[in-house]
Amino acid sequence: MDDAIHDDDSSHPAHDDAVNAAAGHAGLVAQLRQLEDFAARTVAEGDALPPQATEMILHLREIVSALDGLTASMAERAPADAVERAAEHEDDPRGAR
Repeated sequence: MDDAIHDDDSSHPAHDDAVNAAAGHAGLVAQLRQLEDFAARTVAEGDALPPQATEMILHLREIVSALDGLTASMAERAPADAVERAAEHEDDPRGAR
């Protein structure tokens, strides 16, 4: 009975992975914004932007874009996973796992 009460999406490894991915994505986006702000300030002040900063900005943009694509593909799969979990619960004589 306790399993049925506590069996929500937050107890599934896939949910944990999604939460961790979202937190990682948010951190990378924040770093990207900071670097972009630094680059904009540097150029506005008439200083030369270090090549490493330009390279890091490009790499972070690629990573964030890839994570966006991964997140979108995970969201498309999520309904199918939910249906599959519901079917597993129906097959379980206790009604929950």
